Order: sequence, then structure tokens, then C-alpha cells
Amino acid sequence: MNAKNFISVPIETSQFLALADFLREQKSEHDPVGAIEFSIHYWMENAWWKEDLLQPSVPRQADKGYHWKDLFMPNGTSLRMKYKGEYFYTAVQGDKMIFNGKEVSPSEFTFAVTETSRNAWKDIWIKRPNDPEWVFAETRRGPK
Repeated sequence: MNAKNFISVPIETSQFLALADFLREQKSEHDPVGAIEFSIHYWMENAWWKEDLLQPSVPRQADKGYHWKDLFMPNGTSLRMKYKGEYFYTAVQGDKMIFNGKEVSPSEFTFAVTETSRNAWKDIWIKRPNDPEWVFAETRRGPK
């Protein structure tokens, strides 16, 4: 049996009770403490790509990169989509997304590949410079 070490983290009683009420209303079988632990893991898995979660009081740096709605893609980010069995790629260069030597938006990239109007969030995969693998754009999308 593995022994776990624990620390206590103060949380307002009203917030904890609100979570317990929420779980009960949703008919969830999750224990509120387990839900908090899960939330911490979820936050750590997702905060790396959402700069304002990591440094909410610090304004965004003026680093080069492309803003796609709430999603920031730093310089060097690669984007790809698969169409008719073939992969097509574009990249963020400085503050622009470049495809075939031309500045494009994500929707212009999908249109240039397919010659049809599409939802770029559902067609594009993203790989930032430090990402270990490609990630579906829609999973990186902030609140709608």
C-alpha cells in the first residue's frame, strides 16, 4: 500500500459548499475533494497554452505571434490540416500566418486548401514550438 502525503490548502467554506451543491445538483458521484484535485490536474494540463491563466496580472508580452480570437500562437507555431488524404501546412512567422508565401488567416488557409468555406477550428491541428505533439485547434479554443 502506497502512503500519500497531504497538505491542507485553505478554501473558503462557501466555495467548497457551492462545489458540493453543484455536484449534487448535477447528480455527480464525485467527492468535492476529488473534484478539486481533478481541477488542479486539469488546470495544469491546460494552463500552459493560455498565457493569462499563468500570469493573470501581467499584460501579454509583446512577443511575436499570431492571435486567432482568444488563442495566441507564438512565432514558430505550425498548423496543418488534412484534406483528401494529404497534409497541408502553414506556420506563424513573426506576427503573421504564412501559407504559400502569402499572409492568411486560419479560415483563409482552409479555403486555400479546399476552395470551400469551412470551420477552421474543426479542420486545423496546431503544434507550438515547445509542443511534443499536434493538438486539435478546437481543443485549444477559449470560451466561445
